[in-house]
Amino acid sequence: MCTLIALWRSVPGFDLMVGMNRDESTNRPSDPPTVIEGTPVLVAPRDRRAGGTWIGASGTGLVVALSNRRGRAIPTARSRGQLVLDALRQPSVAGVDVFLQREVREHEYNFWNLFSASSKELRFFRFDGELSTNRGHEGLNVLTNEGGNVSTDPKVQLVQGLLAKVSLDPGAMIPALQRALRTHVSGPGGIGLCVHGQGGGTVSSMILGLSNADPGENILLYADGPPCTTPYRDYQDVIRRLPPPV
Repeated sequence: MCTLIALWRSVPGFDLMVGMNRDESTNRPSDPPTVIEGTPVLVAPRDRRAGGTWIGASGTGLVVALSNRRGRAIPTARSRGQLVLDALRQPSVAGVDVFLQREVREHEYNFWNLFSASSKELRFFRFDGELSTNRGHEGLNVLTNEGGNVSTDPKVQLVQGLLAKVSLDPGAMIPALQRALRTHVSGPGGIGLCVHGQGGGTVSSMILGLSNADPGENILLYADGPPCTTPYRDYQDVIRRLPPPV
């Protein structure tokens, strides 16, 4: 079950720093982050089966990510990964809101949670037959399959505990995010962020940081496998190709 950790307007030098584990079937291959040309330019990993993504950043300074929700499994529903790519083409978080309202009227989707953030705003969206939204806040925000900042979710509580005493300095926060994303279940009934199961589990992990001053300082680390056993590779040459937001 996917988990996203977002530090918004709180890490010095960065508008946004995000860490996300993708939990998926091991039979669903994907490609690591790459530049997707267009207007605006996007950077995102890609799902090979449907062509969409679960997280990405745009040249407008927008970051969008998605986690699935339980409750509907219609094979003919439109790809949620394509929804993320389309949301990334919007000009702002408010534009994503308008876009999603139209999308759920015009297309059939299996249920989802969606995170959208820029330097100016952070919102969580939930679709469970109806579209709803709630705003994020400065500091630590967490998206799970239950939604955004669900205080009763044990995963949210775990992340809060793991990062409670970590310095907000980027040099400390990036290793702390890596450690958190590698956390396994401890004991019966425990909660972990890096999960392993028969046929599926955590299949990749990504850490993204968007500088508030210089796109050349943007950060992109990607583990193309479970982060507990797969080293994070530096994709700074890819994320640097995003133009500075206007």
